[in-house]
Amino acid sequence: MTLWQAILLGLIQGLTEFLPVSSRGHLALAQALMPGFSQPGLVFDVALHLGTALAIIALELPRLVEAVRERWVVKLGGQLILAMLATAAIALPLRHWAEEAVRYPLLVAAGFLVTAMLLLAVRGRDGSVEGPDMGWGAAGLVGVAQGLVVLLPGMSRSGSTIAAGLGAGLSRRWAADFSFLLSIPAILSAAVVEGWTHRAELAVASTLVGPLLAGTITAAMTGFAALILVRRAVQGGRLHLFAYYLVPMAVLVVVLHLAGIW
Repeated sequence: MTLWQAILLGLIQGLTEFLPVSSRGHLALAQALMPGFSQPGLVFDVALHLGTALAIIALELPRLVEAVRERWVVKLGGQLILAMLATAAIALPLRHWAEEAVRYPLLVAAGFLVTAMLLLAVRGRDGSVEGPDMGWGAAGLVGVAQGLVVLLPGMSRSGSTIAAGLGAGLSRRWAADFSFLLSIPAILSAAVVEGWTHRAELAVASTLVGPLLAGTITAAMTGFAALILVRRAVQGGRLHLFAYYLVPMAVLVVVLHLAGIW
């Protein structure tokens, strides 16, 4: 892996982790099209995800301070835990499937299409439920949506969780913010699990400190910009526009597969 490959992948990760277009699907496509690309296990992918976690913390810090000041941070923490438990109940048994599925282009294409349909399904939705008033059932539903993403590598975590939140009656602002906040423990727990699973490759990864740092920093910076873009798209009721990008991307993946390129 070269420094420029790391920066390019960090750029892709940062943009697609929060834009509702699937970072896993885009990373898999980009890596398949890079001649001679290799990495020690999924160590590099995990590093990129940690970069995007830093972006979320930076963006959502004022929201967390608000929760502390208005004394609903305990409830928020409990709902995040509930959502994560719902995610883990689905995702952990399918972890090995998720790692293998990313190697199958047609599953990536299917994930793109499913995400597009979800975004179109919640077009125009805007509930009235804000953070302090969110019920536990809504939190659990968003967690289930996050867990189901592992089934198809082209499904977007942010797109699925925001769509679930809107479907549960959350306001556009809180549907986006809860999705972002939920991604912090999701990303960190995935990093721990993958880091332990691929601990043998960590020694090899020590020789890639430069590319790892470059990719992580790039992912953090572009991730922050993508977070702002998604929040504005959700609040403006324009999130469904990303569906019109995902459909041709699904077609592209199928064409590349039929052509023997991927």
